[in-house]
This record gives sequence, structure tokens and C-alpha cells, in this order.
Amino acid sequence: MQKPKPKLWLRMIALSVILALIALDQLAKSWAVNNLHTGTRHPIIPGVLGLRLARNTGISFGWLGSSRGAMIAVMIITGLVMAAGLVMLVWGKLENHGQLWSVTLVLAGGLGNFVDRVAQGYVVDYFEFLFMHFAVFNLADVFITCGVAWLMIEILWRESRKRKAALKLAEEPA
Repeated sequence: MQKPKPKLWLRMIALSVILALIALDQLAKSWAVNNLHTGTRHPIIPGVLGLRLARNTGISFGWLGSSRGAMIAVMIITGLVMAAGLVMLVWGKLENHGQLWSVTLVLAGGLGNFVDRVAQGYVVDYFEFLFMHFAVFNLADVFITCGVAWLMIEILWRESRKRKAALKLAEEPA
């Protein structure tokens, strides 16, 4: 059984959540710039998570940081993808509530980082895993990661249910 598509009022709440999460992301980045020093580690959970200010001039994990042309192309593509996501959200093109909220998180994170890149030419990062070598990241990246994970789980769960329903139908006597 197909879940109902999100109603207009719920989609408007999702837009409000996007704006609130962008504001939260920008506040966290502003705090990091004003309170952290580039390169200095500040453990939050010793051996697990810390804070360290970094300015990411590239895209994910700093890729393409030195290529201005590639960065412009990525910015244009990112802007178009974010616009398409917003259109899908507002016009009710998402199939269910799980998709609505996962896309809400991805858009909030993507737009939060997009704001940085347009305004400053780089993205402010400040979270760092201390137990492994990994890129420094920010709250917007957390939103994107959680939204993508949620969307993947949603898709896999839906496909699993479809497969189970098809198997059950095939097993029923004629």
C-alpha cells in the first residue's frame, strides 16, 4: 500500500525546517570562525571527536580545490540540483514522508555549504574524527550524510516491501 504524498502544509513546514537548519549551520560556522584557530585541535570526546577550524576551498574532502574552472562547474551543477530539489519538494513530487524529510536534510546541508561557497569562496569546516584520518566536516555535511542515508534506507525498505509483496502474490494459489 502506497503511503500518501505529503500535503502542502507539511511541505511548507519542511521549507521552514530547511531555513532553520541553514541558520543553525551558519551560526555554528560563525562560532567556529570566532572561537577556533586554524589547525589547533580541541577534543570534545577524547580520542573520538574534536573541533579544528578548516577552510575547504574544494568540494567534498577538498577535491578540486585548486581548479577554479572545475569549482565553477561544480557550483553551477550544485545550484541546479538544489533548485530541482526545492521544486520537487514544493510541487509535491516526493512520494512519501520519508523522502520529504530526507530531501529536507540534504537540501538544508547542501544550501548551507552553498551559501558559504558563494559568500566566501570556501566552506567552513570544524568537526574532526580523532580516531581515524578523515576530512574535517561541518553540521551541513552531517545533514547531507543523514539525509542521504535516510533516503537510501527508504528506497531499500520500499523495494524490499515490493519484492515481498510480489513473492507473496506469486506464491498464492490460482
